[in-house]
Amino acid sequence: MDTAQQIDRYQALVIDFLSEQQDPATTTEEYRRLMLADKEHRHYQLIATGWASPSQYVDAILIHLAIKPTGKVWLLENSTDLHVAEELVARGINKTDIVLAFHPPQYRALSGYAAA
Repeated sequence: MDTAQQIDRYQALVIDFLSEQQDPATTTEEYRRLMLADKEHRHYQLIATGWASPSQYVDAILIHLAIKPTGKVWLLENSTDLHVAEELVARGINKTDIVLAFHPPQYRALSGYAAA
């Protein structure tokens, strides 16, 4: 598989994963989780926005992923209790193609995932 095909395949897997995390059960008129996809620049986010309670307004990035031109999936943010990298591996993304970007570069090689 060439890099362009890999990027397309990984993009579909990332979008499916984030779409499933939108959780319609927690969506109200005041609060929702939304999946955002910038396919041109290959950035994908799950955000929470709105009134989570009568006194707590939320506008936060929960998960942020990017697919680099090399075909590697960079996990830039994970503010959830989900094991995002493990979920992506289970869906078919190679462990060696996932970078835990929120770790300092010198420690990434110790993660079992790609260093960069």
